[in-house]
Amino acid sequence: MANPSELQAESMIPLAITMGDPAGIGPEIIVKGWLDPEIRSIPRIVIGDPELIADLAKKFAPELIVQTIDAPDQAPHDPAILGVLFPGHDDPLDPVSPGTSQVMAGRWAYYCVRTGVELALAGKVAGIVTAPLNKKVLHAAGFNYPGHTELIAHLTNTRKYGMMLVGGPLKVILVTTHIPFREIAQKITKERVLETIQLAREAMNMLNIPSPRIAVAALNPHAGESSLFGDEEKKFIFPAILEARAEGIDVEGPLPADTLYAKAAQGRFDIVVSQYHDQGLIPLKMLSFGQGINVTIGIPIIRTSVDHGTAYDIVGKGIAQPGSLIKAIKLAGDLADRKSMSPV
Repeated sequence: MANPSELQAESMIPLAITMGDPAGIGPEIIVKGWLDPEIRSIPRIVIGDPELIADLAKKFAPELIVQTIDAPDQAPHDPAILGVLFPGHDDPLDPVSPGTSQVMAGRWAYYCVRTGVELALAGKVAGIVTAPLNKKVLHAAGFNYPGHTELIAHLTNTRKYGMMLVGGPLKVILVTTHIPFREIAQKITKERVLETIQLAREAMNMLNIPSPRIAVAALNPHAGESSLFGDEEKKFIFPAILEARAEGIDVEGPLPADTLYAKAAQGRFDIVVSQYHDQGLIPLKMLSFGQGINVTIGIPIIRTSVDHGTAYDIVGKGIAQPGSLIKAIKLAGDLADRKSMSPV
């Protein structure tokens, strides 16, 4: 007889796990983490290449049965059966060679994500969890997006969106994401900083954290030292904070980044608004490497992801770890449960 959690899973809409770059570690960590106790009761399917998933299951998780399905409502109720849905596509999707960057891998990654987003928008899956893709091969395949976040924002027709990372004691959300370092300062505007603070509040609401304490990191050393080391704090960041406070948001800053993250890790703040990618991700990954989660904020669907890349150099060696994917699936499941219980 099925246990209560498995009976509950039968009545739930599944999550969709996108395979990501088939030449990377995404398919491997999917099969390795599939039966983890933390996510065993969460209904889910994979969007990807059924043959590749089946081959990797034989190698890394022989207890799994891989089954091709035609629609999310065919998701197997038995957690030991992994259902794989082939993505809808406009171009040919042929097998790829493991561990190398190639155009075909970019096509697979794009069409898996597109299919997942379409299903989520239609309410046929509860949300998507994305395995890693390679931005270079995505571009080579003709899909010119800086990464998953921007691609999904485009597919959902979302203008105001943000990238939040959750790991260990830290939560960070980024004002700027995947841009060259030399372009960061010119992208720091009052409007973008304010928008990110507002998205931070939205993120905390998603995570059921009432009255969140939000901190904003400075861009320059020592928060500009009275504009001696830069004036972005005075011209853009502090005015955005003042406007956010006028909206009733509990926000402090701009605070020097070299001490802020330690304070946040100690529990003084619920989330940090980071001005650029590495400013937020270096402390987070130092404290939670391999366990972090990427969450897209502002879009009309649930989307979580791993916090790492395709790792071509370790593909097939058996050392890729599914920890971040497991955490991402667990959070997506929690968010889907919370969303289903919220009043319409």
